[in-house]
Amino acid sequence: MRKLIVYIFIFLIASNSSFVQQFYKLPILIEHFKEHQKLQGVSFVDFLSMHYWGEDLNDNDGDRDMQLPFKTINNSSAHFVFILDDKDLLPVPFNPDLPQSKIPTYRSDLFSDPNLLSLFRPPIA
Repeated sequence: MRKLIVYIFIFLIASNSSFVQQFYKLPILIEHFKEHQKLQGVSFVDFLSMHYWGEDLNDNDGDRDMQLPFKTINNSSAHFVFILDDKDLLPVPFNPDLPQSKIPTYRSDLFSDPNLLSLFRPPIA
């Protein structure tokens, strides 16, 4: 039973992607091909080249053409929210007393003019 639930969840997550959703439009592709075949007698390869690879005929079915798979991109995003339990962030008690170092810190005195380090310098004449 648990395997079945896992498979259902995997199917639902995979079918939510826009790539897989385009395959749901395959019946529209077949119906539209039958319409073109009845009106113009085109082959399936000519139908695909007309709608995907080449110039589309001006047959006033632009709205129907845009319903075909892979003609438009559906942007959908999923957001997951994780709510964490209230737990101690620091399991070890915090000790603010840091050991003091006997070594003096390095200080560079190479820059004699502080204006050389600032972002806004006085104009140079």
